Amino acid sequence: MKRFYVFKDGKQCGSTATRETAIDMIHEHQKLETHYLLRSEFSIIEGEEEFIPYPSRQKAPRKKMGLQR
Repeated sequence: MKRFYVFKDGKQCGSTATRETAIDMIHEHQKLETHYLLRSEFSIIEGEEEFIPYPSRQKAPRKKMGLQR
């Protein structure tokens, strides 16, 4: 699944499914800027999201040892 990751000053602040919503997110963050000299830098990175499952925690079956009498 393609995702668009939004970064503010080098830190990820969100991700969206489309480029247009990522730009809308940036505009919303820019509206919250209060000082004209202290403006943040925004960037977008397009990437592929992939979920990696944890390895199975099941123990390998033990071999049965023959009873010796």
